[in-house]
Amino acid sequence: MRSSRFLVITGVLLTVLAPLAPAWGQEGSDPPAKVFAKKPSFSIRLGSYFSSSSGQIRIDGENQGTVIDLKDVLNVPENATVFRGRADIRIAKWFGVEAEYYRIARSQTAVLDGEITVGDEVIAIGQTISSSLVQNYLDTALKFYLVHTQRLDLGLWLGATVHLVDFSLEAEPSGQSVAKNPWYPVPALGVHFSYTILPRLYLYGKAGYFKYKVTDPTTKIDAVRFDITLDYYFWKALGVGVTYAYVDNSVEMEKAPLKGMVNGRSSGFQIYGVIGF
Repeated sequence: MRSSRFLVITGVLLTVLAPLAPAWGQEGSDPPAKVFAKKPSFSIRLGSYFSSSSGQIRIDGENQGTVIDLKDVLNVPENATVFRGRADIRIAKWFGVEAEYYRIARSQTAVLDGEITVGDEVIAIGQTISSSLVQNYLDTALKFYLVHTQRLDLGLWLGATVHLVDFSLEAEPSGQSVAKNPWYPVPALGVHFSYTILPRLYLYGKAGYFKYKVTDPTTKIDAVRFDITLDYYFWKALGVGVTYAYVDNSVEMEKAPLKGMVNGRSSGFQIYGVIGF
């Protein structure tokens, strides 16, 4: 199903790009180059990310653990507001890099309405569970520009998001506890673009997909992602902007570094200040 979502997202990007095609074809009749100055080659975006997320987690021990729905079983909140930072560097006319980091920490208490197995611990029904879930996301991307004009850049990108997870449970009155720190990379590749709408007003978009499956040992990755960004520079190198981001991935590994399964879907808006030159 994630592949179909990627096709839909790519269609959205093409829909966004379609109105820009005439402007690209008529670029020779654009205002002078000094009006449409080149896009910033270096930018840093820092601001608040308003995230909504849902998912499932399974931690395996000697045997396979229980698939735990974070909201339904552990009552983990779906919404969070966190700091998010992103840097974008255009190294050459045809190549650039991007890096992003944010951290979502959530905790909650719930009463189990069914037995669960987490690692090697079997936690009985009726236990009061205090859970903590901290997810760190470190995203990197290599961007290749196949089309680069005064106003439009279009190309391919490849990269990966490293997920660093800190997951813990404490059960009362049994006193059982589980603490796991799995991590896993989620690769992706896809298309990206940037376009100068007006002087000092820039639109950026990126969509990616990745699917991988082997059986010995079991490793499954299925991921789709999309983001679209609008920057406005109100004074020299200073500006403001907004980003909408969507991520949906499923990762299952039989051995370390994960040894279990994590399904997650998140989306949200980021409002930020930007420095670019």
